Amino acid sequence: MKILVSGAHGFIGSHIVQHLLNTGSEVIALVSPWGSTRNLEAASCHPALTIVYGDITDPISLRNIPKHTVVIHAAARVADWGSSNLTEKVNVNGTWNLLRRAEELGVTRFVLISSVAVHRYTGFKNADPRSVPRDRHSLPYARSKIQAEDIVLTSHSLEGVVIRPGLWPFGPRDPQFSRILSALQKGRLPVVNSGKAVINTAYVENLVHGIELATYRPEAVGKTYVIADEGAPSWAQLFKNIADQVGCPTPQVSIPGWLASPAGIVMEKLFALVSPSTEPPLTGYRGQLMLRNVHFDITCTRRELGYHPKIPWQEGIRRTLEAVI
Repeated sequence: MKILVSGAHGFIGSHIVQHLLNTGSEVIALVSPWGSTRNLEAASCHPALTIVYGDITDPISLRNIPKHTVVIHAAARVADWGSSNLTEKVNVNGTWNLLRRAEELGVTRFVLISSVAVHRYTGFKNADPRSVPRDRHSLPYARSKIQAEDIVLTSHSLEGVVIRPGLWPFGPRDPQFSRILSALQKGRLPVVNSGKAVINTAYVENLVHGIELATYRPEAVGKTYVIADEGAPSWAQLFKNIADQVGCPTPQVSIPGWLASPAGIVMEKLFALVSPSTEPPLTGYRGQLMLRNVHFDITCTRRELGYHPKIPWQEGIRRTLEAVI
């Protein structure tokens, strides 16, 4: 297959590109005009890779995209603060523009990389991902992903598939992992409620394998999948594993659950008034992130896609640290 990957220069997108090339696909890597191709350097000389530049918010710039069979749409504005208009422009309008162009080119399947942030984190373990409501409408990013999912799954001319990575996707080239590691080493990484809440992790090699399966399995059409690792580690277990491997203390500060989200909301509003272009260190969303269990059952992903995560999250952390340090 010839597969177009949008957001190909990003963390997840670059890993999708490399995995598809390794498994024999031809890949068109769609990179934003201002994007760096540093994450694609290892694959840049591969004869099956074509890099094209285009802005998904501008339909005219997508005219340069050559003919292909499948779209994996990984481009997005991932932010829990800042302009809601920009988030909607990229995540909603951008999805619509790319889907329209795919229809013009006769693409058969469109795979959207979405997010479990479409759900309010009310506390659930081994939850059915298709039963938990998509009810986080107050967060612009989550709302934009709900709209993008609807655009893809209601298309009558394409086979739409939605992929939601587990709450913590991580791996080499992940800037979030690097920030967590730095904060942990400096003793500046707090937890909420002692880090007791459990989550799904999604080590990037497992994640891209699941995404690849979603590009061709007939059972996937019109469906939504959470792709994640085995197990249900707590935040405390994750941070302890990292700390033990790098030889630094585990987080020493625990924020009470009742305080975390309100403190984040106050900080968001303060920064919006004083320095609106600066990312606040804590937001309302981040305050909720560690508060309750956010864990999904992946049985339907196994059964319908034939997905089996090959790499335990502990090994994923070891490999990520090896690449980062």
